[in-house]
This record gives sequence, structure tokens and C-alpha cells, in this order.
Amino acid sequence: MGDELERLATTQQVWARRDAFVAARDIYVTAVLGKAVTQPPLGAEGAYKRERPLFVQYTNPEILACYGVDVGERHAALSLTQALDATRLALLLTDRHLLIPASYIFEIAWYPIFLGCMEPLVREGVLRYVSPVPDLADYREMKVHEYRRDRHNPYRHAPVRGVCSDRDFTWAPRHGGGTAAGIGDLWREALQPGGELHGIARGTTNRWHRPRGRAERLLARTPERLEGQAFIARFVERTIPVPLSPAESASLAFFISRAYLRSYLLDLDAAILTDLPPGDLTCGLGRQTTSMQGRLLSARRLDSVLSWLGIRDFVHRIADWDELLRLRALPEFGFVIDRAYDNASSNALRIAVLDTRGSRNFRPAGTYAEATSNVQALAGTMADFTINGKTTWRDDR
Repeated sequence: MGDELERLATTQQVWARRDAFVAARDIYVTAVLGKAVTQPPLGAEGAYKRERPLFVQYTNPEILACYGVDVGERHAALSLTQALDATRLALLLTDRHLLIPASYIFEIAWYPIFLGCMEPLVREGVLRYVSPVPDLADYREMKVHEYRRDRHNPYRHAPVRGVCSDRDFTWAPRHGGGTAAGIGDLWREALQPGGELHGIARGTTNRWHRPRGRAERLLARTPERLEGQAFIARFVERTIPVPLSPAESASLAFFISRAYLRSYLLDLDAAILTDLPPGDLTCGLGRQTTSMQGRLLSARRLDSVLSWLGIRDFVHRIADWDELLRLRALPEFGFVIDRAYDNASSNALRIAVLDTRGSRNFRPAGTYAEATSNVQALAGTMADFTINGKTTWRDDR
């Protein structure tokens, strides 16, 4: 594994496999009598806000494990490749910054390489780490206690390595009550009849052969019985008096990761990138439509728009980080992406693409100048379709 990761680091141009986003092509449009015929929208993104930061959940070991991905030895190289590619898309979906929990730095062996590849983003404060304390050494000591019963405690001897010790690496404080507290608040409710974990409660009661009330009380006290350990699935399972079935273990892991994501997104007022090669990586969070409205942003949708713009290859394979930062800062780019995630404007965007592609100056971009030209051309066409805040046709059509 080491040689392969080092090869990726030296190139610092790591791309996902060419077919990683082939599924993005399932959005298509045909113009019939002046009206666009489209497939149903890709999810309910709702009120997309470019001022929200993007939370990097797509490198979280627990979330990826829910989708069968081991970020360690087994899938390390592929996980790193896909993470770097996803970051190119995430960067384009916000005018602010990307947020990573400080835990990733210690828990994922290839994270120093990942951060090293993105050193320009770290230096500019575009990539920031989230933790309750600003000093990473102090944070490590806190986590040593949380993982004290883990045979492979990733914090025990881990140094604060590489770019992570650079004073330019910006801290983003967490203002909420903490992940464990947030999950604990949801835990007891989920155990009740009709709750997400009631099946586990019922199965535990049946297999433990103890009075039902005793089993229910024991499960309800799980947050306290963890005694300050991290609220992750494998630690929680150790507090349950009988082994869980594979289906119950999966349900538990998805519940905890879903609660983890919800806690971070609300505390940080952040969004996440979904519909990535390993899966949607929301752990079912999309079902909580009210609180998550506008926070779950489809990578497939963005990738399709980049293809329509003729800049997909430029974004994924050619552009450096500085060029991506300049691209996302273009008012025209923000205008187009806003329309892409507004279902009410999606038809007009597709029609504008058809109209703009007829221009002789519109071609697949191989340089930043060509990418900018395409974006500006499409934005100009879209602006012609918008009068008094309503999308319409130009008078000369």
C-alpha cells in the first residue's frame, strides 16, 4: 500500500477512474415544441445556499464502512483517489470553505497525503479542521481517552504530522453540544415503538431472556454506559448484552452515522456532497427533509452540469487548485450552479445549454480561459431568460 500511496502523492494529480461518474449521464434533455422534457429531479436539494460551507463526510471511516468501504489497507488507494476527486466538486459548491473533523487526521493513515495534495487550500484557509479545541495535540489527548478500550487506539502514539502542524492550517470551532451528546439525545427516542432502533430493542429483549423492562432500561442507559467512549457502532455493540444480527448491526451503524451527520450539519450550518461512487453517503439523512433542506448536494447533478458546460474534464483532470478557486469565484459560475440546484429553474438551464452550444466559441475546455468563456456564455444565455426574477424566453424568440 505504501508505494502506491507515495506514487499518488508525488503526482499530486490524482483522478478517479474515468467511469466513476458515468451515472451522471442519466440526466438528459430534448427540446420538443419549445419545451424541455426531462427526467425527474435528482433528489430534493431545496434551498441551496452557496454561503454554506461543505462538510467533508466522504472520508469518514464509519460512514464509508456503512457502504462496504474500508479506508484502511483494503481500499486505501481507491479511497484517497476518490476523496481528492470529490474535493474538486465540493470546492465548486461553496463560496466559503471545506470542513474536516480533526479525527480524520489521526484515524486515517493516508490523510497526511490527502492534506499534502491540497496544501494550497490549507494555506488559503479554504480547507479547515473542526474540533472543540484549537490545538491538535490537546485534541489528540482528549481522543486517547475516548478510544482507551480500543485495541488499535489510533490516537495513542499518533504524532501531529506534516501539513497538520503548519500554523496556516485554520481551526473551525464546533459550537454545538458535541457529537456524543447529540447522538445520545436521539438514542432513547429511537428505541421506542416506531423508532429507528426499536427492532434492535425488541430483538435484544427476546434473545437476552431477561424481563423486558430490564432490557429496555439497559439499552436506554447506553450513552451513560459508554463512560465517555466515542459514540461509534463498535463501542456501542460492546454495551449490548447479546450479539446483534448482521441486519441489526447495519441498522445501528447507519443510525449512529446518520445522527453524527445531522449533528455536524446543523451545528456548523453546513452542506454535504452526496451521490458519490461509493454511494449516496448520507446514511439515510435525506429522509429528514425539513432540517436537511438544501444541505444534501448531488455530485451527479453537478457533474452533469459540468459536462453540459464542456468543463468536466478541465475540472477533474486539468485544473489546479488555484484555477478551481478562481472558477468558483466567477459570478457567472455561481449563477449557473444556483440554477442547477433550483428545480424550478432546471428546465431553463437545460434549454439554455442547447442554445449556447450553438455558438462557435463554445467547445470542450482545456484551459482556464476556455472554461471561463463557456461559463460566461451559458450565464449570459440564462440571464436573457430571466426577467423580473422569473425564467422566461427572450422576446426575440
